[in-house]
Amino acid sequence: MKYAFIREHRNEFGVARWCWLLQVSRSGYYHWFKRPESRRAREDRELLVHIRRVHLENRRAYGSVKTWRELCDRGVACGKHRVARLRKHDGIEAQRKRRFRLTVQNRNTAPCSTQSSAPAVRRCAARSHLGG
Repeated sequence: MKYAFIREHRNEFGVARWCWLLQVSRSGYYHWFKRPESRRAREDRELLVHIRRVHLENRRAYGSVKTWRELCDRGVACGKHRVARLRKHDGIEAQRKRRFRLTVQNRNTAPCSTQSSAPAVRRCAARSHLGG
């Protein structure tokens, strides 16, 4: 994490100063910087492309389990927990549909704007003597 921060902000103060501030060695930073990407990171990046494609093709409605099943049906080998981890890390969430509710105004109640605030004051006063 420190090395990634240094890489992102190295143009502001330079690598040497960031390494001194974050108490890491410059040689360790450069060793990390020149290291090739790991096989797992490369596979995760490739799998994330498939996950994003499934997510968009299904109108952002699928969660991690349905996404995993869809990937398995397409022949992409992966685990459901790995799919869930990558989705969470990338901020991919299913869009939940709101339930349709029909609101009907009751004929016996007055609109909220015409009610006086006196009953609310009385309710607050009644609670105060109970100690809460």
